[in-house]
Amino acid sequence: MKVAWFYYEQGMTQQEIGKRLGFSRTKIVRLLAAAREKGIVQIKLVGSYTSCIEKEESLKKKYSLLDAIIIPTGRDFQSTKASVGKACALYLEKILKSSDILGVAWGTTLYEVGRFLEMRKDLHLTVVQLMGGLNTSDAFNPQEIVRQIAARLRAKGVWLNTPAIVATPEIKQALLSDDGVKEAMQKAKYCHKALLGIGDISPTASLLVSRALTEEDMKDLIVRGAVGDIMGWFFDIDGMIVESRVKDRVLSVPLDELPNIPVRIGVASGDRKVDPFVGAIRGRHINVIITDETTAEKILERS
Repeated sequence: MKVAWFYYEQGMTQQEIGKRLGFSRTKIVRLLAAAREKGIVQIKLVGSYTSCIEKEESLKKKYSLLDAIIIPTGRDFQSTKASVGKACALYLEKILKSSDILGVAWGTTLYEVGRFLEMRKDLHLTVVQLMGGLNTSDAFNPQEIVRQIAARLRAKGVWLNTPAIVATPEIKQALLSDDGVKEAMQKAKYCHKALLGIGDISPTASLLVSRALTEEDMKDLIVRGAVGDIMGWFFDIDGMIVESRVKDRVLSVPLDELPNIPVRIGVASGDRKVDPFVGAIRGRHINVIITDETTAEKILERS
């Protein structure tokens, strides 16, 4: 559908499409033929994915994104989340290259990504945990998410064996002096790609549900203008880090180091993620977005 849309609706040449998608011209020809055989292409492009592709192009153009993957919204929140996770898994399988270092944060959608990943060959990858762990269920725990993704990719794992958010700044500084923690933080600087969940500030925010933050912590963040977080670093609608009592207790790769990673994939869906997505994009914390059509439409409207 995407190849047919570029070719028939956008007037791109087969060579241009191949360069854009990383496909050979032979594959482009084969896909165009398949589109005609399946009835996708008749007099005009038909099918439910057309509007998704249009939103992908709108997001990329508006925010100068490296890429955008938009999938149709499902019948309910859980099915949509699973579909977004699957779309991200397919995207990773496409873009990962031999000896890549993949940084992984956390989030319930990232847990879905791990469920659907299926790397058919060993690319000698390394997966680095970008955020400390949480004493909670597998779907929330960064260590479990990293373990699952590393196993699916047949990759070597590098673990950040600390809590995600500690009680005091002094405890954080003590942990940062540990050799193992230093090694994980250093390895993160060499990541080629990063997989990032987008957190929100609602009563059902994952950091609240996991008890990494108290209700008082969250209220303080909201008063200071926070709209969402990546790896525990809270930012405002323009992507600027919010100064708060939480900031000095977070144990994860610093947010200002993320732009050093060439491909930064933000994955989430739902109304609660709209403002966090806008802030994350404006702050250049992410340059690839993977979400569903309804969320994408609201991001475009909100901005």
